[in-house]
Amino acid sequence: MTYDVDVEMEERNHEVARVTKNRTTHVLPSILCAICLCAVGTEAMAEDAKPADEQVLTWLRELKPLPKIHYSWPVPVDKLSSELLYEYVRLTHAISLSGEWDKSKQITQAVSICKRVNADKPKIPASIGINFSIWHRRFGKGLPPTDIGPTHQAELDYLKTRMEAMKNGLAEANRKHDAKVAITAILFDSERFRVQTDNEKWNQAITAKYNAAYETVRAVFPKARIEWYGRGAVQPSADATGWAPTRWFTLEEKGESFNCSLYQVPEILYTREIFRRTARYAKEHGCAEVTPWVALASGYRRTPNSNIHKWSYDWNYDVIYSWLLGKEINVSWFGTPERSPRYAPWNKAKVVIFYPEPFARTPHWGKHFVAYVRGAHMMKSLPGE
Repeated sequence: MTYDVDVEMEERNHEVARVTKNRTTHVLPSILCAICLCAVGTEAMAEDAKPADEQVLTWLRELKPLPKIHYSWPVPVDKLSSELLYEYVRLTHAISLSGEWDKSKQITQAVSICKRVNADKPKIPASIGINFSIWHRRFGKGLPPTDIGPTHQAELDYLKTRMEAMKNGLAEANRKHDAKVAITAILFDSERFRVQTDNEKWNQAITAKYNAAYETVRAVFPKARIEWYGRGAVQPSADATGWAPTRWFTLEEKGESFNCSLYQVPEILYTREIFRRTARYAKEHGCAEVTPWVALASGYRRTPNSNIHKWSYDWNYDVIYSWLLGKEINVSWFGTPERSPRYAPWNKAKVVIFYPEPFARTPHWGKHFVAYVRGAHMMKSLPGE
């Protein structure tokens, strides 16, 4: 889920920081230098070490649920313990599955966890979100949006089949567990087409493609919210101003919200400005909601040998920034009209979506998630302190 590259296919970028010192010819200074380097190295290793799962679990158990629903890229339910899943769902109110790959086994696991969370009658019931990368699965690669040949219908048929399979799997899992868990969101990722400034037929075809997908899903899940990744986002770009809207959507397609990527969390001023500009753009188009996609312990890092940010799944920046973003997004005080010029109109974010997926490709994700939730509750402590 990136706006410059398809990071789903990008290999994780491992970066190792090395500290070097100039050698001297004096023995005593050399020994002292070595001792200092050893101490610094030990401290850095302790700071960068990934917390054990049990430590993360202990931190999570101490936290109250977030005030907003937080969906995500598909949670790897097969790889996480039931206790970790339970705490994550308890705090976020949601568990997200893959519409393409997850089957009855994963749906049953999700329903079981949600039922367990809902047994305590939380203010926001735990539910399920479904991710799907539309127009990336059956539609012919390289075909223009104007193509309505066999693979066009094959894409829509596949979408319908998979949505109905998820719905039927949910019904069966609810019967099995005597539960009433719902699928409350469809999270579309589509980075397949680009709007052209001088080709109305091309752009109309893009709108038609997205509307067909929207209507296919709406027929199966009439009450679920539908999120389009990157719809209406104003992101950093190579334009003269340094900013530009994404070019994946005409904004004539059906949708209830705009979406933007907050993938540079430690650059808080940048992060706020992305949300501000997207919110202004949404207002211009009569849209009241902006859904942020948040990258914790990962994202676009600045590099000295490139004029663009480079994606990293392993970016253990200072957790204070995850704490700060959790606070601003979730504490309504920061998103009020009188304060949004200083911060951002965060109250327009009714839900939040995490990318990458929780507890998987991102080694320090758990620690940063703990910091994020602590920030949401204005807790004045960071994990590990």
